[in-house]
Amino acid sequence: MKKMILLFGLGTVLFLSSCNKVKTGDVTFWQQTGSGFGVTVVQLNGVTSNITSEYPSVPACGKSGCAVFNGVEEGTYTYSASDGTSTWEGTTVITEGCKTIKLY
Repeated sequence: MKKMILLFGLGTVLFLSSCNKVKTGDVTFWQQTGSGFGVTVVQLNGVTSNITSEYPSVPACGKSGCAVFNGVEEGTYTYSASDGTSTWEGTTVITEGCKTIKLY
């Protein structure tokens, strides 16, 4: 009986601790081939990442050469980007999974 109560208590603790998990998502910023923007510095929530490659179509999330932000807590964030000549600003909603944002 004591083992059963102990197992039930342990199961309850594990269940409740899993309910408090912070949900996160990933976002990948990219630019299309021929955009001519060069290196673009992207800032999201105080963190900076660079776009150093261009792609002919939407790249996979986390693709090398894109500005990648992983493990961002779910919520609404503003971003800014600049290549030294052009600038971009916007807002994005982060949810579980990954999204891509094209800067053009």
